[in-house]
Amino acid sequence: MKNINDRNTATAGCLTDEALMGKTLGVAGFGHLGSSVVSSLLAHGFPKERLLISCGGRAETLERARAAGLARCMTKTAELMGRSDIILLAARPQSLTDFCGMAVKKGAFIISFMAGISLETLHRVFSADLCRVMCSGPETIADGLGLGVSFPSEARSCAVLKAAGLKVFDLSCESELDSFTVGICLPPILLNIEVDEDEKRSALLDMSKRYPIYRELAPWIDRVTAAHAGEKSGASLTNVSTKGGVTEAMTTALREGASFSEALVAGLSRNDELCAGLRRKFAVSAA
Repeated sequence: MKNINDRNTATAGCLTDEALMGKTLGVAGFGHLGSSVVSSLLAHGFPKERLLISCGGRAETLERARAAGLARCMTKTAELMGRSDIILLAARPQSLTDFCGMAVKKGAFIISFMAGISLETLHRVFSADLCRVMCSGPETIADGLGLGVSFPSEARSCAVLKAAGLKVFDLSCESELDSFTVGICLPPILLNIEVDEDEKRSALLDMSKRYPIYRELAPWIDRVTAAHAGEKSGASLTNVSTKGGVTEAMTTALREGASFSEALVAGLSRNDELCAGLRRKFAVSAA
C-alpha cells in the first residue's frame, strides 16, 4: 500500500499541480458527495471560473448551488461533458445511462465516483481515458479527514483528490474499491452503535490481512471516531446510509446481535449484491 501524498510534494497545491494547471473541471452531480467535493476544492484554492457543475435540476439542489455562489458554474450535463478537461462523475450509479450518447471533449479524462460501476462498464459508455475513485463521506471531507483511493492510480485523479484536501492511497486491484467502500461506512456506525473495542480491533486486523487498504483504513477509522468522540450523529449515519445499502446492512446486522466481524461480512456481501445488480442492469441496457 503506497501513500502517494508525498509524491510531488512541491506541487501539492491545486493551483500549481501540473495535472490541473489551466484545466476546466466538470462535476456531474451535486448531491452530498458532489457538493462536498466542490466545496473542498474551492476552499483549497481551485478557481471557481474553471469549474462547471451539472445536476438533475431539483429545486433544492439548484438553490443550494445558488446560495453557495455557484449559479454561474451551473450548466447542462451535455455541455459540461463537451467543455470539461477533467470530468467527475458524482451522480448516483443508477444514473449512468443518462450519460449514454453524450459527446466528451477530445482528450478529456473521466473520474468516476460511481460506486459499483466497473471500469469495464464505464468503457462501454465512454470513449475516453478514465479511472474509478472512492472517497470517505462528506463530513470527513469537511473536517479535513477525507480519505481517497484511485484505480488505476493516475496523476489527474490523484491531483483532484489532493486538491480537495484528501489523503490519497493507491490500490493494488479494482476489487479493493469494494472493501474500501465498506470501511469508509464504519465511523458513523461506530459513533451510533456500541462495539467492543477488542472485537473491533481484531476484526479490522483480520480485514487488513485480506485487504491491504485496511492497514490505512483502521487508523483512519480511529482518528475519525476520536475526533467525534461523545457525539451520536444520527444525521451522519443517515447521510451515508442508503435504503438497502451497505451501511444499512451492517447497521441492521449489529442491531440484531451480530458480531462486528459478522457485520463486516454483511457489508461486503451486500456490496457484492449491489455490484452484481448494477452489472446486470447495464448488461441489459447495452444489449
